[in-house]
Amino acid sequence: MLDDNDFALASAVDTSVVVLEELSLHPQPEVREAVAKNPNTPTKVLLKLGKEFPDAITANPIFNLLLLENPESHFVRLSLARSTTTSENAIAQLSKIEDEEILCAVARNPKTPLHILEQLVENPPLFCDDENADESDFDELFTAIVQNPNTSESLLLQLAERGSFYVVKIAIAQNPKAPLSLLNQFADWRNFRMHKAIARNPQAPSAILEKLAGENEKEIRDLVKIHPNVSETAIAIINFIEGKPGTSIDLLERLASDRRASVRLLVAAHPSTPAKVLEKLAQDTDEDVPFKAASHPNATSTVLEFFADFLVKQHQRVSPLNRARYEESAVRLVRRSDITPKVLENLLQMNKYDVVSAIASSLKTPPTMLIALTDYQAPSSVQIHFLITLAKNPNTPSEALEKLYLKINQMRHPNTMDGLRAIATHPNTPVHLRAQLFFF
Repeated sequence: MLDDNDFALASAVDTSVVVLEELSLHPQPEVREAVAKNPNTPTKVLLKLGKEFPDAITANPIFNLLLLENPESHFVRLSLARSTTTSENAIAQLSKIEDEEILCAVARNPKTPLHILEQLVENPPLFCDDENADESDFDELFTAIVQNPNTSESLLLQLAERGSFYVVKIAIAQNPKAPLSLLNQFADWRNFRMHKAIARNPQAPSAILEKLAGENEKEIRDLVKIHPNVSETAIAIINFIEGKPGTSIDLLERLASDRRASVRLLVAAHPSTPAKVLEKLAQDTDEDVPFKAASHPNATSTVLEFFADFLVKQHQRVSPLNRARYEESAVRLVRRSDITPKVLENLLQMNKYDVVSAIASSLKTPPTMLIALTDYQAPSSVQIHFLITLAKNPNTPSEALEKLYLKINQMRHPNTMDGLRAIATHPNTPVHLRAQLFFF
């Protein structure tokens, strides 16, 4: 409720300067505006109130006197630049003054026509050191132009090219006139402030909001929820991100191609994600997504084959010091009961002993591969152990066992007898070879 006493004091022409200064800070805007209209209010107070009540300042009887006394004073010019009652001709003259505060006031004035705004962008008066000037020096001016209701789409496109990121572009993102091309571009940037600005744009289309719906920051998702253009799909994406049940297969398929790895990772972990989506995620470029897809209960042999290919490529790409994760994952993959020969063939390309040894012991390794492994050159310290591993695999064919016998029998090693015993008791050992090993 308006404080009538304070309002009366703020309006009275006989109120002291001290009281008017105090009332200029009053919490009620009606009282502050009355101070702005009071001819007894000192200029320094009017200057402070001018940004909030520009028309009240120029309507103040004292303003005309100040205008006559010193029309080129900073206060007079700034007040005119702020006021919506200033003529277009006066605004045009003010737009040529090399003073940042006055130029920004002109740029904010809703009565400033588009052609003057365009001139300020094309050739802004130099209110800073010409030699050291750069685009960021005009951020406040350009931001004011962005926020002017008379600005145009084409001017916003120009400002997007010239203005700095943290000020001008964020202001553009919040402007209802922002071109869709810019909003699409800005929505793909990984920046909280930018996304917040877009979500606050009342004209942001549903497709853009659907992009923002998958953000990790709850504040962004909450803004999307209350946006007038929010779609059912955006709400469904938000529910998915927040772990609520009911995500459709169609949405999971769509989100598997989301630009954010964090979203794709959630898809890879979702219990309802189908195998065909997991196949796509097993080939993901992000480090963690293929691992999650391969561990999914719905992962098929094709998913595992893609994952094996991913492990091999990563193993080849990184330095030897960073290969342990891929090697350990390869060993675990070999030991899965649903492994396929193609996976094993892919993993052999790592040429890493622990991986090859795991393949040598796997019951899923085909006989032809076991035969080929008899020629594998393991490190000398573990060569005998590798050959014994092959000899103990129940699927090792007779051809491989004969080669193993020749290799093991020639080795002088404490474990040689263990290797020969494994061959002697193997069900696939040929009769003639078993006869040579009868003493086992």
